[in-house]
Amino acid sequence: MSLQQHFDGSRPTATGAPVRVFADVARTPRTPAPRGWNNPAAVAVVGMPLSVSLTWIPFVPPLLGVLALALVLGYAAAAAVGWFSWPQSRDDALAEAAWVAAQSGYRVDLREGALRWFDRDGTARCATVVQGARGWDLVLEDRLAGEDVPA
Repeated sequence: MSLQQHFDGSRPTATGAPVRVFADVARTPRTPAPRGWNNPAAVAVVGMPLSVSLTWIPFVPPLLGVLALALVLGYAAAAAVGWFSWPQSRDDALAEAAWVAAQSGYRVDLREGALRWFDRDGTARCATVVQGARGWDLVLEDRLAGEDVPA
C-alpha cells in the first residue's frame, strides 16, 4: 500500500479541496465498474429480443437464436455478479480506509456509511473513498462535515 502526500488531480472526484490522499487503501473488484453497458437488466432486456429475432430470419439456422439466448443469459448472470460486488467492495473500503487513516495518526469516524475525520481543533471534516487508478483511495478533505460539495 502506498501513501500519497499530495493530490495529483488525475482521478475524477466529487470532493472539496483535498488535505491528504491515501492511495490504494483497498482493492476494487476485478469486474468492470457498473455502467449502462454492463447493467444485467439492460443486457437481458436488449439481448433477449435480439436472440429471439434470430430464429425468424429465414437463412439463419434457428439453433443460432437459442445459442445467442444462452450467451446473453450467461453474460447477464456474469454482469450481475460484477454489478452487485461493487457496493460491497466500497463498504469494505470504508472500513479499511478508517483503519489506514487511524494508523497514520488521523482521528477518523465511520458511522452509517459516512466517513469523517477530525483536525487538531476537533472540527469534523469530510473524508471520502473514491475509485483511483488501481483501487479505492481515501481522500481527506478540507470541507466541514455536513457541507454540500461545491459545484
